[in-house]
Amino acid sequence: MRMLTSAMKIAMWVVGVALAFLIVVYLGVSLMIAGGVNNTSQTALAQFDGDRIEALIALVDCQDCSLRDRNHAVWALGQLTDKRALPILYKYRTGKPCDHMREICQYEISKAIRWTEGNSFMLPQIWRVLLRDDHRSASKSTK
Repeated sequence: MRMLTSAMKIAMWVVGVALAFLIVVYLGVSLMIAGGVNNTSQTALAQFDGDRIEALIALVDCQDCSLRDRNHAVWALGQLTDKRALPILYKYRTGKPCDHMREICQYEISKAIRWTEGNSFMLPQIWRVLLRDDHRSASKSTK
């Protein structure tokens, strides 16, 4: 009986450590996403007027901007899941294979559309607390 209790304690400790590790990883990834969205948003805001979403939309549509910046803007819009982004995402969706040298990444476009439409599971975005302006603009667009 005493052996079973020790085994149970060890098992509970291992589960607790594993759970703590997963939480730390989730928080770390969340901070990285927040940083990426913020950096891309700041790049867009430096070039275009409007709030974060409007500036990111303008960056995606900018033919003179680098494909790298435009792809980052698509990714950020997908993370933000603001419905205002759907028309520009649909505009650049071709359904063709990705050609990263000439076009916006079709995989990122389709993923951003799925997330924005709510047709794909996305972990809770706790990082939105760090970008309060994004949260307010997203809540305004859904009203």
